[in-house]
Amino acid sequence: MRDGATDTLPPPLRVHRAGETSILAEYPDTPAVLAAAAAVRALSPAHLLELVPAERTLLLHGAAPRDVRLFADLLSRLPRAAREESGSGESSIGIVYDGEDLEEVAELLAMSTDALISAHSGATWAVAFGGFAPGFPYLVADDPHEASGPPWEVPRRAEPRTSVPAGAVGLASRYCGIYPRPSPGGWQLIGRSDAPLFDVHREPPALLSPGTRVRFTPQRAASRPTAATAAALARAAREAAAVPARLGLHRGAEAGTTSRPALEALSPGPLALIEDAGRPGRASIGVSRSGAFDRGALQRANRAVGNPSGAAALEILLGPLALRAAAPTVVAVSGAQAPVRIGRGDDEVSDVELPADVSRERALALDPGDRIEVGPAADGLRLILAVRGGITQVRRQDPADDELLEVLGARSRDTLSDLGPDPLQAGDLLLVAPERGLDAVPAAGDAVPSSSAEHPDEDTIRIAVLIGPRAELLGDEAVEALLGTDWTVRPDSDRVGVRLDGPALPVPPGAASVPSEPMLPGAVQVPPSGLPVVFGPDHPTTGGYPVIAVLTRTGLDRLAQAGPGTRLRFVTTDGDGTRWSPPARR
Repeated sequence: MRDGATDTLPPPLRVHRAGETSILAEYPDTPAVLAAAAAVRALSPAHLLELVPAERTLLLHGAAPRDVRLFADLLSRLPRAAREESGSGESSIGIVYDGEDLEEVAELLAMSTDALISAHSGATWAVAFGGFAPGFPYLVADDPHEASGPPWEVPRRAEPRTSVPAGAVGLASRYCGIYPRPSPGGWQLIGRSDAPLFDVHREPPALLSPGTRVRFTPQRAASRPTAATAAALARAAREAAAVPARLGLHRGAEAGTTSRPALEALSPGPLALIEDAGRPGRASIGVSRSGAFDRGALQRANRAVGNPSGAAALEILLGPLALRAAAPTVVAVSGAQAPVRIGRGDDEVSDVELPADVSRERALALDPGDRIEVGPAADGLRLILAVRGGITQVRRQDPADDELLEVLGARSRDTLSDLGPDPLQAGDLLLVAPERGLDAVPAAGDAVPSSSAEHPDEDTIRIAVLIGPRAELLGDEAVEALLGTDWTVRPDSDRVGVRLDGPALPVPPGAASVPSEPMLPGAVQVPPSGLPVVFGPDHPTTGGYPVIAVLTRTGLDRLAQAGPGTRLRFVTTDGDGTRWSPPARR
């Protein structure tokens, strides 16, 4: 209900702190969440990096701990957006009702298939939130409880499909969703659409953003292309989209304004990715920030070579990685402790061997023909190798595979969403931005101490967390168990999530799942098994398990270096050193 005096929105039911710089606000229903999101978006507060609506919650992620209180105060007195009712506009989506589960869904809803088609296409749907995959919309019917339409309560399939085709339209719980790309899934499929749900070359890249109203328009079935034809069409589309970029690069080369070749990959090791500071601000459409897992290491390596702290660099899993210099180049290594060896191309210049304990954050000058080998890691898991100028392009052996690294404003590989440059391969040539000046480089014997110690001299790594936002659902016993256990990192951990082994946390009845809520890097989710999963930089943007704690930024950097078998223990912190409690409701 409107507040006639101030025309402000009702405050959230509750506000929880979520990590060092975020809050999670609870609302009674999805329309209240969307209204609050529209109002915050209209104000565009300073330092707001992410605004992520979900089913009954809204996440505000800031740049500094002080933003926590500012955001909470803002939501307690939030002016109503002038055009909140119009949301993000309206869209008509064509649909062919020929899904594999159409008849089964009709039976579940106690209606004929014709009646189901009529009800689904006659309803007005609204995008409640995004998640699962970039561009995947969670749609809710405007009036699910009206007698004129079904409640749309449809269970997920007992056995999820290993592959759901792009464009499939499905139902699950009370939601309707459209798969933007092929992926596993357990939704009940009722049809398909050829709507371009997600395109990185478009702004905004997601066709359907939170608040958008959607009507489905039935269409006649057309013949489907074979798998081979679909693959060929997809490849042709990718190549066509890349042509303007490649032409632009070649024209720029003639003008002397483009990147320059710096390093050739001889052996990329187990996995070498290009990562930078990430792409914040897209979580509401299902795109996580991504970026370097150990951001502190990225910043230190870049500082050592004179780059901006968020410039694109190589993130190397364990190593060894071998590169050959194609031009005079300056590099630096940070992150895990690993030996560095430089074989000089000039026989008159001595080779360089740096032990693991002194190799980090040193600016190393390479001449053309020099070979540098980094790793394997002696302590830790991920290495960062920064190159002066910052990596801007990868020239592949097949020119058709050349890539512009910047996707949605970042040069980061998102392993979950499949965004950004492919992993480094032998024969790839790394290009960097032009140098602004080549400063003197310290001699190899001059030690440059690391600015931090990622791995204290102890058997168990201590990881700092802030308890919440959903610790009260799991109870004090679960919190005490989380903090009192030495957890072991499982081998199936990756940049999406770090899975832990140990005694299962107690999960009270009814606390094993929550309505889909926004997620953030470092969130410690507790699934029904009771074994925690800590989200990494490529995490899904929403999730349905309670988050018992969130790692600090430093804690997340340390977790990045925890390989399989590593033991770790969570320790609590207040984040900014002060106690905080949400503002009282008016």
